Amino acid sequence: MWHLWIPLVVAVLFLAVLLFLIHMAKKVFGRGGPPYVIDDVLRDQPALLARLNEGRKRLASLTPEAVETTSEDGLRLVGELYYADEPTDHFLLCMHGFHSGPKDFVCAVDFFRSLGYNVLLVTQRAHGESEGEWITFGVKERYDCRSWCRYLVDRFGDGIGIVLDGISMGAATVLMATELDLPRNVKAVMADCGYTSPWEIVCDVAKRSMHIPKYPFMPLFRWVVKRVAGFDLKEVSATDAMERNETYPILLIHGMADDFVPHHMSISNYDACRAPKRLVSVEGAGHGLSYLVDEAACQEACKAFLLAAKER
Repeated sequence: MWHLWIPLVVAVLFLAVLLFLIHMAKKVFGRGGPPYVIDDVLRDQPALLARLNEGRKRLASLTPEAVETTSEDGLRLVGELYYADEPTDHFLLCMHGFHSGPKDFVCAVDFFRSLGYNVLLVTQRAHGESEGEWITFGVKERYDCRSWCRYLVDRFGDGIGIVLDGISMGAATVLMATELDLPRNVKAVMADCGYTSPWEIVCDVAKRSMHIPKYPFMPLFRWVVKRVAGFDLKEVSATDAMERNETYPILLIHGMADDFVPHHMSISNYDACRAPKRLVSVEGAGHGLSYLVDEAACQEACKAFLLAAKER
């Protein structure tokens, strides 16, 4: 009679897996997950932590303007606008990473301002004071990027120039935004440690961090995420966007010691890109730490790229 129990056991196991995946979807993509604390990452690297704290002091000495816009699906999105010392019509729109915030750019804001750019640090949906309950790894955030571009054009006029910038999830977001109908004011894109696609980074992290095989679990997880969080992990790809990009020059930066978003993902995005492009690989830099590890190389690349963007 034991064979009569097999369907019940299978059903119970499937339900257990399903409930686990629902829990993981809420934990990973829901608002209020564990924040990314860079101080913890740099605990054993005091020189980098000291440089980070210097950047925080410089940024704290500036007074930004609080700004906000509305996403295409009706969410209130907030940001901080840091004006350059001299009046300029050039703007850098910066989008931060997963479970992080505008502080991702803390060490670079003053440098960008010195190049004659007003710097807009946005708070992504489902983070901080911006509305939204779900982080979508760039699937919906790319439309938020477009909303911020339109905000800048509507407020400051059609004569402005905009460069998009992002770190980690924000980097993938700005790359994926290039296949949207962006305002003609967008001139170029910078992306630091961006992944190839939401699907590929989720599968990669699940395998490396949790030893979860791609099959059969990840297709089921994709189905769960669609129904719980309302988006498809396979809807968009940064690599595919780069294959279609013939318009926007791209500057990619990536640490070669990145253990979260593998360096090879930026190589894939670089290889796919059909527009003018440059890849800066920083030896020994972990996730999102390239600017801290090799400030000179990153500043040289960003300066050349941003000054060239002014002429487009």
